[in-house]
Amino acid sequence: MLRNLVFASRGLRQSLAGILLRNSARSSSTATSLDAGTEKEVRHHENHASEWWNQNGTMGALHALNEIRVPFIRDGIVSRGTVEPGYVNTTKVLKGQHILEVGCGGGLLTEQLARLGAQVTGIDLGEKLIEAARDHLKCFSSELASNVLYKMEPVDQHAKANCEFYDGVIVSEVLEHVDDKVTLLEASVRALKPGGSIFITTLNKTIPSWFGGVILSEYVLNLVPKGTHHWDKMISPLDVQRILDTMNCQTVLVNGSTYDFWSNTWRWINNTQMCYALQAVKQPLSGSN
Repeated sequence: MLRNLVFASRGLRQSLAGILLRNSARSSSTATSLDAGTEKEVRHHENHASEWWNQNGTMGALHALNEIRVPFIRDGIVSRGTVEPGYVNTTKVLKGQHILEVGCGGGLLTEQLARLGAQVTGIDLGEKLIEAARDHLKCFSSELASNVLYKMEPVDQHAKANCEFYDGVIVSEVLEHVDDKVTLLEASVRALKPGGSIFITTLNKTIPSWFGGVILSEYVLNLVPKGTHHWDKMISPLDVQRILDTMNCQTVLVNGSTYDFWSNTWRWINNTQMCYALQAVKQPLSGSN
């Protein structure tokens, strides 16, 4: 079994934000000094910024993923009992909820959560990605402007200024690109209120996931830009759960998922051999009121 894998993988490939951690010393979110490896990975994803909102392009699978990850996040937040009863079963079910998306890219998930009424902050280190997100918000989703804030900022820096502020933190399609997963998750959890949930979606570290997510998707079918995913960056749900356990976060749900490329659709399955979605709840410190 390939589940007992390295706690934190090697490499540096942030789809939009795990890289955010390397730059905690920055006093400003605008003047960013990146190391060579991080710079390379930021550029890799920025090269596709203009394609981010094209559902028929290389981001098609990411667009399609919203069909299952948005309900997963929505229902996970509702299940914690923090949503005002009057908003449950309405189109604004997340009204009043503050959500942080770490690695927001061009804002595909950010906007969808805002449509449910949430106040969403999206952070990323890719300047062109943040520009793409802001441009789409301004030109095509201006009605969401009061619900969305985009910042080019490292997650640890953001957490310092927003300690225990968010009801939910999203780390979606990010962990498989990050070197220091422990540091990324620690900063993400720091920004989360006790009782709040962290939601993670990523590829598992298995042979089926590697074959489907890397070999087939990138090098055979050209569904994803080549060089996006690497075996040594993937991580099992068990190892994610172990990391979160050390941060006083209790995993409450793990769902397996898979992508059907012939129909550009995602679906839940009864195992985590391919991909998975995980929800963990930050527990109050013992002795706190």
